[in-house]
Amino acid sequence: MHTSQEQLEAEYRVSWELVQRAGFQAMNCGYLRTAGRSFHRYQQDLVWRLLEQTPIGPESVVLDVGCGIGGPTGWVLERFRPGLTVGVEYLGSAVRMAEQLWSGRSPRPHFVQADAQRLPLKTAGVDVILNCESALHYRDKHTFLRECHRVLKPCGHLCLGDITTRSPRVWALLTRYARPRVYLWSAKQYLAAFSAAGFELLDHEEASARVAAALRAGAREISTADFPDVPDIRRRASFLRVLEFLLHRRVLTYDLFTVRAH
Repeated sequence: MHTSQEQLEAEYRVSWELVQRAGFQAMNCGYLRTAGRSFHRYQQDLVWRLLEQTPIGPESVVLDVGCGIGGPTGWVLERFRPGLTVGVEYLGSAVRMAEQLWSGRSPRPHFVQADAQRLPLKTAGVDVILNCESALHYRDKHTFLRECHRVLKPCGHLCLGDITTRSPRVWALLTRYARPRVYLWSAKQYLAAFSAAGFELLDHEEASARVAAALRAGAREISTADFPDVPDIRRRASFLRVLEFLLHRRVLTYDLFTVRAH
């Protein structure tokens, strides 16, 4: 079962306002590989790291599940020029923002409002699936992974990045009282579920340190920008600092996986 659209719309309202005012194209945590760059570049670097082991060519079909406002979907299209690039997003407002972001571009990605656990695609028609910081909202990740396996061609790749926890039971207890719309797994749970869904592991990085460093830079960039009339955005910067602290201390972790369908 998914978190309701109304709950998620409210959850991400401030993030979307920040995106519009700051000119950001994505809402991921970023990945710091080279210091001294912008948060926008760190967000792109997270996507490039996720896709590092994945061949994408002019005949490829690429699906970005949980694409948000569509920045990474378009980045993939611009960089790799696959034959077809589709972003799937649960929230209608995000789909509209994604379409607006890439309107007037040629070529441009296609965006579809749909549920990640019921993908509106034919079986064995996709070469690559990207899923970045979206699965944390899925209660039933097993169904999502089975859907990914269904729509991927044989030997197709799923590239998934997510915030994780070393103590899922403790996290589940905490979410009864705070942030109940986030359902975290451990890396161990992901690895077992990939295998059960018919995937083999190609690459795995526990990237908490690099992601925390990117968040630290992002929070600093947001807090020093000129947003005097938007106090909620200041709170967003504070949230990024808290998340950075939790990753730095390994209270939370961040894992990147590339798996291949049998």
